[in-house]
Amino acid sequence: MKPLLESINVAVDTSLKIESYANENHCASAGWHVHPEYEMVYIKNGSGVLRIGPQKKAYSNGVLVFLGGNIPHADFGNRDQADNLEIVIQFKKEFLEEKLKVFPELGKINALIRKSKQVLVFGSEVHKRLWPDFERFGDLDHQGKLINLLSILNHLSRETSYEPLFDNFTLDNFKKDDIKRLEEIFEYVNEHYSGTISVVEISTQLGLTSNSFCRFFKKMTQRTFIDFVNEFRINKALEFFNTNNTLITEVMYQSGFNDPSYFSRQFKKYQGTTPSNYLKRKYDSLLLQDALL
Repeated sequence: MKPLLESINVAVDTSLKIESYANENHCASAGWHVHPEYEMVYIKNGSGVLRIGPQKKAYSNGVLVFLGGNIPHADFGNRDQADNLEIVIQFKKEFLEEKLKVFPELGKINALIRKSKQVLVFGSEVHKRLWPDFERFGDLDHQGKLINLLSILNHLSRETSYEPLFDNFTLDNFKKDDIKRLEEIFEYVNEHYSGTISVVEISTQLGLTSNSFCRFFKKMTQRTFIDFVNEFRINKALEFFNTNNTLITEVMYQSGFNDPSYFSRQFKKYQGTTPSNYLKRKYDSLLLQDALL
């Protein structure tokens, strides 16, 4: 089972991890997670919501976002359109400190990467203009990908058309022990979401009282623990629905819910529709695609 804490393994013969996801091989949901790596995400089209730290920002017609490490966030992608493509680029802090910094000519790129701690959401014109560059990653070897990324970073470093999600508020000021503790919470929820989630158990595991645990989680994520667990479980329910498991009752139990009315309310809270309506839209969309083929 894929852990909630995203484990990013960069191969020894490359400085980057670059993955492309289409609707047929959509990126598995990591839920609300955190990792020390920098991340740039290009979503070609469709609409969704960026959930980063305490901020929520809706997007339409795709999005290009760049965020620094150790910033809690949820998944960004969507499956609105059949031709959508999500490209995720991740690199470690060492890529900046040990490699890019040795080139004084890359000063603007280094400045851009430092700004990513504010989380940068680029404008629609920049997003549209850079689509051919992001699409090109699929045809390149490791050397070509690095050169292509530097070209993209060079372009973005000269842009002023972006919105920083944060100004003075920085999420990477958390202590390393706090980040590690948060990662343990994520792993616990990922391992137990289909059964009983015990605040007492996870608090004891972390060496906290239940009240201290709840205060810690709220400080780190700006949300309550039960809100996080419910949204995580709903995201799991979506995964089950989208892998042809369409029995609502079965999905309800698999994702950790026991009460049909509560499951329906939570599903509507986070997805804006009921499970039955979600499935109806899914089937209507599949039938339309089949009719067009």
